[in-house]
Amino acid sequence: MIYILLTYLLWPWLWLAKRLRPQRAPQRILLLQTAKIGDMLCSTPVILALKQHYPAAELTVLHAPVTGKIIAGMSEVDVCLPVRADSWRGWAGKWQLARLIRRGRYDLAVNLSPSLPLLLALIWAGVPLTLSLLPTRLGKTLSLLARLLDVTARHQRGELVLDTVARLLQTQGITLDYRKKMATAASGTGVCERLGITPDQSAIGVAISSANKLKELGEDTLVALTQRLLARYPGSVVLIGGPEDNTIAANVIARVGAAGRVINSAGCFQLDELPALMQRLKLFIGVDSGLTYLADTFDVPVVVVVGPMDCREQRPLGTRVRLVIKKPACYPCVSIFDTPYFCKTGDRACITSVTIDDIFIAAKDVLR
Repeated sequence: MIYILLTYLLWPWLWLAKRLRPQRAPQRILLLQTAKIGDMLCSTPVILALKQHYPAAELTVLHAPVTGKIIAGMSEVDVCLPVRADSWRGWAGKWQLARLIRRGRYDLAVNLSPSLPLLLALIWAGVPLTLSLLPTRLGKTLSLLARLLDVTARHQRGELVLDTVARLLQTQGITLDYRKKMATAASGTGVCERLGITPDQSAIGVAISSANKLKELGEDTLVALTQRLLARYPGSVVLIGGPEDNTIAANVIARVGAAGRVINSAGCFQLDELPALMQRLKLFIGVDSGLTYLADTFDVPVVVVVGPMDCREQRPLGTRVRLVIKKPACYPCVSIFDTPYFCKTGDRACITSVTIDDIFIAAKDVLR
């Protein structure tokens, strides 16, 4: 609360300094999105909209380091500004963040990550025009800070978050198209060739896990799913994940006993190399995670085991997407601004009650 008190005490001077800045059409724009891979992919329509509306402006994206490869090669992004969340802890961290933003001399800031440090930094930096998304639930602290922002749009429970962002941008006459985009690295083709993933779109990709373990399918389900896929389809099955997923992938291959047709790609691809893999797939099966949104970005047929996520708020929006949803009494327990990492009932029924038949019905439908 001390941060809020100080901000309000300094507000007359902050407001005056802000108003003394030259009023002009935005020439330098800052977009703030510090969430993980799926959220950044879902934010790329905002990048496209800002660049289309202000084609001559320099666009900087402040982001988490893990998402850098999504945007670094996009022609619409002029400057990438990676910032680690642990760097803005305490007074010194927040002040350094404000100074970083102030040095950019931005005319417009669009904030998609309404955390206390970022909101404070934007106010302290004195950006002439600040647009900010606000979370579904506003505590007292954020409510007080929100009054000092120029334009806000508060997310409503059950509302697609991109619809909230569209409302925010529309205040400036900016139209949002929900089409996603990301950078692609040519080296991804070579990785596919080395792994034996052919370009004939006969392979099926399966996401191994999720950053939020509450959502992941688990090894037993992966084994049963892989066995059924091998029996049903003639191509290979590609297990997709990061280096930390290697052990599970190796276990699945050992238990399935079909090493020649199951490819372990865990840790083999950089993030911007994955588009080459996705475009070689016949089908992608995953949970609510970054890989699923990446597959959807490239219009791959996708089956999503939704799990605990409220899919009204965020989901793949392509035409070739099918959702597998189980709704126990506690569903949904995950929303866009409220993400638990453990199951309150202890049984993960929204995941464990999904059968292989459920997944295959959805797969058959999306491939039809």
